[in-house]
Amino acid sequence: ELEVNPRSIAVLLALACAGCLSKPDVVAVRTFAPALTADAGRKVSLTGYTDKTGNADANEKLARDRAVGVRDALKAAGADEARVELRKPEFVIGGAEAESRRVDIIAVR
Repeated sequence: ELEVNPRSIAVLLALACAGCLSKPDVVAVRTFAPALTADAGRKVSLTGYTDKTGNADANEKLARDRAVGVRDALKAAGADEARVELRKPEFVIGGAEAESRRVDIIAVR
């Protein structure tokens, strides 16, 4: 079970593909959305990740699409889209597969 600290939260969602939220990922997003909506000053930033294998442009699009999928899930759970910032996609060199197939949700003020 995910514990949500509304003051500072980082949720790492491992996504196999853009928009592929597993049931635990959906639960995490649904758990986080009320913490976002309960505090009018709270915003979140989303960063999608990918590795550097293959075409760089396609990887960047995949990472961005993963973040957009999480943004859309937050929106569907009641979060205000205007309080969700999409950050530039990041690349992971080496590491486990889940590290490069993830979206970070970070609470910011």
